[in-house]
Amino acid sequence: MEARKRCAECAEEMMLEATRCPHCGGRTSRMHRGGGGRAVAGVCAMLARELGVDVAWVRVAVVVATLFTGGTLPLVYFLLWVFTPSTAEGRAPLQRTLDWFGGLGGSEPSRVERRV
Repeated sequence: MEARKRCAECAEEMMLEATRCPHCGGRTSRMHRGGGGRAVAGVCAMLARELGVDVAWVRVAVVVATLFTGGTLPLVYFLLWVFTPSTAEGRAPLQRTLDWFGGLGGSEPSRVERRV
């Protein structure tokens, strides 16, 4: 018997490996850069996983598109890297940076015990 799971949106059963529900099209996990096929930052591997194609085709498309867009595509690649986490449970690099800057304001509670 093959392993199955339920969709969180429509409650229909689907294959355990599925990234999208075949019934409603809902995503079963967050988009992330981690997993197999990662070479530099994992953006091409993420796009290949989402599109359902081989990662080599996505890399070739990125190189060709970089040549035809006059170098604009590396900016899009960087933005995809900044806004997507490296793991499904992780936080994106931009979110981690913003959290770090938020902690600089001294908002941590005092570690000195005060007795009254």
